[in-house]
Formats: sequence, structure tokens, C-alpha cells
Amino acid sequence: MKIIKNISVNLKMILSNYGLYICMAFTIILCSGTGIYTDNMTSYEYSIIKSLIEFNREFMLSSTDFCSINVALRASNGWLSMFIPIISAFAFIPFVCDECESQAIRNTIFRSSKFSFYTSKFLTTCISGGIAVMLGYIIFTGLVYTLFPNINEYAIELQNMYKEILSYTYPNVANNGYIGVLLIKYAEMFIYGAMSAVPAITLTCITKNKYLVMCIPFFVKYAVTQSCIKLMAQAYSDFENINEKLGRFTNIIAPDSILNLFELSDKKLILLYNGGLIVIAFIFYIIVQKRRLDCGE
Repeated sequence: MKIIKNISVNLKMILSNYGLYICMAFTIILCSGTGIYTDNMTSYEYSIIKSLIEFNREFMLSSTDFCSINVALRASNGWLSMFIPIISAFAFIPFVCDECESQAIRNTIFRSSKFSFYTSKFLTTCISGGIAVMLGYIIFTGLVYTLFPNINEYAIELQNMYKEILSYTYPNVANNGYIGVLLIKYAEMFIYGAMSAVPAITLTCITKNKYLVMCIPFFVKYAVTQSCIKLMAQAYSDFENINEKLGRFTNIIAPDSILNLFELSDKKLILLYNGGLIVIAFIFYIIVQKRRLDCGE
């Protein structure tokens, strides 16, 4: 009960703080910079914002690349994936670091316990990171549906072709419709934001410098992502002898696999792998925090 109460208090502070809304704003901005259309003549890729500036509605209706559902789904795999460690952490981590630096936390710890206090901080960081990213993405999709043509405005042939292509990724699109696809993506964005905030809160047990706490996970994720790209290239270097085991392993450990969690065949292994990382991070975080002698540290 103490953990739940602490989490509710933390969430109230987050809602009244600017950090959450900045995270949502940057989520919208980064999603808007994603490329959605490539000119076959010049090979120039147009971002969402550039497309709105350059193309009129009549041109957009000639290609389903510009339909609202496609734009919304494509945007989740753009610039957002690069900066997600910073965005998800910014909702709560600055408050955690400032609170520790002020040494004002000892009164709260005395009223509950070290385990309850730090567990609530860990869980709140994950929840706030997931909420910030998901809400920002929901607002973004609302803007997209307002500014881009709906799939129903296209010719029947183009609608059927797009639905068939989308069904390879979302087999239940025929039954659940495009709203069901968006709900799946919203769930993935929440999990993605929550997972991406774990490294930052874990680092707070080592340092209280909020800039290091938010930037180190960014560089770590970049290094892991680049390593996964090299491993994937190695797995498919010889198309006649594809290393399927290496390719599957790379998909499981890739940081951005969560973004397409429910579309991948190895979703259970991806959840198990990432869940294991969370448990290890939490155990490490609690052990270090409980070994501190001064409750105000």
C-alpha cells in the first residue's frame, strides 16, 4: 500500500510539472520529422512536415503513402527511436535528481521505508515515461488524421491494395479495422516509453547528475543499435545461406523491437528478454540504494 500511495503522489507531481508536457511536445516534433514519401525520380525523401508544405491534397490522394493511418504508423519508427531514452526519462528523472540533491527525501523515507520509497521511484519513472510517449503519439495521430487524407477517401483499388499490404504486418486488420491497429500501436508506444526510462532511473543510484543520467542511456542505446545493425547485415550477407539464428537473435535483443512487439513472431522471447533486463536493473538499483547509510543521500 505504501508503494501505491507513493506512486500516486509522484504521478500528481508529474502532472503538475512541465517535464511531462515537454516530453509530449518533443514526441510530436520528432514524429513529424519522419520520412513518409520518396520521389522515385530524385530519390529525395519527404518528411511529414515537408509533405504538408510541398504537396496538395489532390496529389496526396494519388498515393496511400500519404493516408493518415500510414503516416501515423510510419512516424513511430523515425527520429523518435533515436531520442527515446532522453524523452522518456525527462518526464520524471530531473525531479528525482533535484530531490536527492536537496537531501529532502529522508523525511519521506522515514515515513515509509527505503524499499517502498525507491521501488515507487523506479515504477513511477517507467509509468511516466510510457504515459508521456503514448500521449504525445496519440496527440500526433490526432493531428495526422486532421491534416492528411483518410484511407476511405482513396480509390477502392488503392484501399484494397493498402489493406492487403498492411494485413501482412497486422493480420487482424480485416476484423479489428484501422482503429484496432492504432490501439495496438498505442500499447507498443507505452511499453517502449516505459522500457526506455529504465536505464535512466537505474543510473540515479550511482550519480545524481541529471544530464549524465539522461545522456548515458542515449549513447548506450546508440551503440547497441549500431551493433544490432552490423549483426543483421552479417546474418543476411549471403542470401543463399542466411544465418536465421543470428537474425532472430538480433531481432530479440534490438532495443527498438518493442516498437513492433505485437507484429513480430518472437514477441514472447522479446518480452522475456526485456523483462529480464528490467528485473536485473531493479535488483541492482534497490541493492545500491539500500546500502546507503544516509537516507538523504
